[in-house]
Amino acid sequence: MRIGWRLGVTLILFAAGAIVLRMAPPVKSAVSPVSLYAVPLTLGTWAGAEGVPEEILPQDPNEKISVRRTYRNGNHLAWVSVALFVGQDDDARRASINKIYPQRGASLIEPVSFAVPLDGSAAGPITLPAVIVHRDSRRLLVAYWHQIGNRVYGNEYRFRLALMRDVIFARRADALLVRIALLVGPDGRARESLDTVAPLAASLYAVLAPEGRQ
Repeated sequence: MRIGWRLGVTLILFAAGAIVLRMAPPVKSAVSPVSLYAVPLTLGTWAGAEGVPEEILPQDPNEKISVRRTYRNGNHLAWVSVALFVGQDDDARRASINKIYPQRGASLIEPVSFAVPLDGSAAGPITLPAVIVHRDSRRLLVAYWHQIGNRVYGNEYRFRLALMRDVIFARRADALLVRIALLVGPDGRARESLDTVAPLAASLYAVLAPEGRQ
């Protein structure tokens, strides 16, 4: 008798869940692709040109659109990619971690700490993931973050939780992947390279989230 009662409750819960999912509005994109094209060719003291070499920042075939630029500031050179991903409630369409930085031919991928005050507020700097990719005699520094609306996520797990929350409650499943890459000098001074790229990251965030961090 108890087994039949529990089975009945279970079937009712499954049926209720199916009805809720069927009646829920479809998952939509809240980010306009036009906003990506608003990224200017000049960011602070950095002047840009179109294009990024594939071996520097590989493209993810699952991205909807992306802006890929090469920026210069005096003797400094940086590559920037801002990609929009939509429909990430589908596992097959999520951004692949293997496409964030080049891994083929790398002899070592070294994680480094990178804290930057993206919006210049009193909330303090945000710690972003960054790696140094060692390939032959070249060292490539790649810093990146995920962004939903104005909010930046430097942690992959927190980003996935936030994305799941938006899918369930806000019925949206879009996000940006922002990447900045530059070569580290032969002396391997990663800290100087991070200090160089910090103003570029802040200028880029100001364009992508003009209302500031929430």
